[in-house]
Amino acid sequence: MRYIRWVAVVTLSSVLLLGCSQPSSTGPALDYGRPGPFNVVATRVGTRGASFAVIRPSSYSTLSFLSPIVTWGNGTGANPSDYSALLSHLASWGFTVIASTLPDTGSGRELLAAAHYLVGADDRTGSPYFHHLSVHEVAAVGHSQGATGAVRAAELGGSFIATVVTFSLPWNGQGPVGSTWDRPADGPEPLGWSGANPDCPTALDCWPDPARLHQPTFLISTRGPLDAVIANPAVERCYFEEVEAPAVLGLVRRSDGKGADHLSIEDPTDGGNPGGLLAYITAWLLAELRHDPTAAGLFFGRRASLLESANWSGSRVKAAWSGDGPCG
Repeated sequence: MRYIRWVAVVTLSSVLLLGCSQPSSTGPALDYGRPGPFNVVATRVGTRGASFAVIRPSSYSTLSFLSPIVTWGNGTGANPSDYSALLSHLASWGFTVIASTLPDTGSGRELLAAAHYLVGADDRTGSPYFHHLSVHEVAAVGHSQGATGAVRAAELGGSFIATVVTFSLPWNGQGPVGSTWDRPADGPEPLGWSGANPDCPTALDCWPDPARLHQPTFLISTRGPLDAVIANPAVERCYFEEVEAPAVLGLVRRSDGKGADHLSIEDPTDGGNPGGLLAYITAWLLAELRHDPTAAGLFFGRRASLLESANWSGSRVKAAWSGDGPCG
């Protein structure tokens, strides 16, 4: 896939050890957007030629629960340091995040390999992860090509992946029937933005199909000019309808004090915005991996704050699949 890469000024070294304050009690969405209660450490691990960045609570002894696993997929040309604000934020809430260091992750294989590495480490005596991880609570999360990787990891991994979060999942060639976004190519599947790269020998190896998802899924996109082409909200609505599980379509308007777009996830500082990206991504993972009813209420409650937030206007929620979606 071919996307623009923005080089973030925040590096992974900046999260080697972060002191995180306790969240305030000024409101659930705002709380989740602030740093969690756990200090964070970042390390590098490797196996069989693969290299991963791990961002996790610095001392598992401070947790009163097993740490769920979040496996992360980078956008094209990016690396984990480009997403340090998000990944360290999740770790401060008790998640163990593992990310491939490769710049192409669209096949989903890297995300699965990363998660399986941690599952193996959890059972290995002497490992820092030994019996500290919730190995049955794994989320596949990613941006752009990495969002494609998250979807494909869930397709390939089946029940091993408990939930999926995508930011700007690229157009796969399908969209509303009869629209300009419904352009099937010659061949077994439309290709959209999928393209061969070092991770995908053919375009179809990087082709996501949200209709095959059976995991609860949070699809996030924007109305920015880049996403108007890469991850158009009309296409994301099709994806949302096609997911055969509870799903949320989140259309975020502003992030870090400016209009949200394709690259906002690389610097998603909430900065006083209780309806920011950090808040809702964290809340979703707490709801799905730690079964937190307060966090779930932000999406599925009687007065779900996501649907009442002006910053997320146009978002949609479904508690169950209702049939085939409107994509071509």
